[in-house]
Amino acid sequence: MTIVACQRYLCTSCGAVVMVVPRGIEPRRHYGRAAICLALALWALAGQPTTVVRTRVCAWPGRATTSWRTLTRWGAAVASGSWPWCRAAKGSDARTAAGRAAQIAAGSAPTMTAVPIWEQAYAGGTALV
Repeated sequence: MTIVACQRYLCTSCGAVVMVVPRGIEPRRHYGRAAICLALALWALAGQPTTVVRTRVCAWPGRATTSWRTLTRWGAAVASGSWPWCRAAKGSDARTAAGRAAQIAAGSAPTMTAVPIWEQAYAGGTALV
């Protein structure tokens, strides 16, 4: 777990507040893009159950649950096209769209040989803009 400092700027003419986050951080999420891409790849491409994905990715371990709703929320965000880095993954089903987004992230990874797709998605998630 890492705490990330964010800068907020106030527009003096209109009063709007803009928050600037470092590259690789997904705005308004508790996880960075690399962790999100890893989770989506494990869930949608590797077919692992949400409980297993949560155990591997969740920043707050030890919570006894039967699922992880965050995965379906991320999948729904991808399916709606609201994340600019994966608009090409826009689709009807959350899990299908999540798989496409994980593949987009894996395609952005540096050249890697003989590693699972979820490792490529994690590496590519750090490179996404």
